[in-house]
Amino acid sequence: MADMQELITENQNLKEIIEVAKQISSSLDIDYILKNINYIMLGKFQSACSCYVLAKDIDDEMPVFHIFRGTKREIRDAVSIRTMSEAIDYFSTQELNQITFSEFAELCKNTEVVDEFAQFHPEFIIPLKAEKGIIGLFLQSKRSDNVPYSMTDIEFCINVLSFTSIALENANLFRQATVDRMTKLYTHHQFQKRLDEEIKKGHRYNTKFSLIMFDIDHFKLFNDNYGHLQGDIIIKEIARILRESVRDVDFPCRYGGEEYMTILPETDVKYAVHVAQRLRTTVESFDFPGENGPFKVTISVGVAEFQKDYVNCNVDMIELVDKALYYSKEHGRNQVHRAKYTGPKEMKFYKN
Repeated sequence: MADMQELITENQNLKEIIEVAKQISSSLDIDYILKNINYIMLGKFQSACSCYVLAKDIDDEMPVFHIFRGTKREIRDAVSIRTMSEAIDYFSTQELNQITFSEFAELCKNTEVVDEFAQFHPEFIIPLKAEKGIIGLFLQSKRSDNVPYSMTDIEFCINVLSFTSIALENANLFRQATVDRMTKLYTHHQFQKRLDEEIKKGHRYNTKFSLIMFDIDHFKLFNDNYGHLQGDIIIKEIARILRESVRDVDFPCRYGGEEYMTILPETDVKYAVHVAQRLRTTVESFDFPGENGPFKVTISVGVAEFQKDYVNCNVDMIELVDKALYYSKEHGRNQVHRAKYTGPKEMKFYKN
């Protein structure tokens, strides 16, 4: 009878694992992957806390904790762990599939890592193994019913997380291919691809969208005076401000050296101008860090809304918003202007 129950449990686990693989295998969104895995783990064990330790971003190996307490998610930087290697070295050298936290705390010589992990009260830790090695760690706290985890439970977690590791690695590779490494914004190529999609959608379904384009005022002079390393800091900080100023559905890009572009789907020019003004004033008031700083810079901004009658391709839309940007630069800089087609290749410009 016990053997039959064990077989039923194994079959149920296999079905759940297959379902997990279906859900996450086609996704390249890390948030989506983690959320779906959490639903599986929560439904299975009702643990107080599940935590994923992953690298912060491209070229940034600082560990970040993705913490799930029930369905609520929190993202927190590690306080004392400086790189992912500090967190995973023990697992790489020991070649473990899993370990109880009590064993880990006793054997791991890096006390800072042990102390960081201890705050989540994990029962066990599973390394997230992908083709290129360990890309993160999974920490699981007690079950809500206080029943100890069985080996079947642990094996279930290992199997689910093997698919999770592959999905996360694919998501990371996709991000590396589509995101500018310096600014963490989408690349010029990705911008052109997405803009083409929005224009086609606009013609087919009569949807609207807007573009915001801006660049840094007198940036060549800034580089000449303070050096390109300081200029890179300005570019990175403005990219961060841009990411924090737009919605999740928007598409912020690095268009060129110090030029930025953002696609705002389902957005009219009135709201796009509001976003552009908020962005401009935030940059103007920001104290940019650096040696001999803080520094002050401003941006000039152009805004345009898709016009079905006059925009047939990317060039038409880019030309419109580009002319609005340069109208802002020619009329004093640190301004926002919007542009509108009044005929084929004929435009009018409006301040704010």
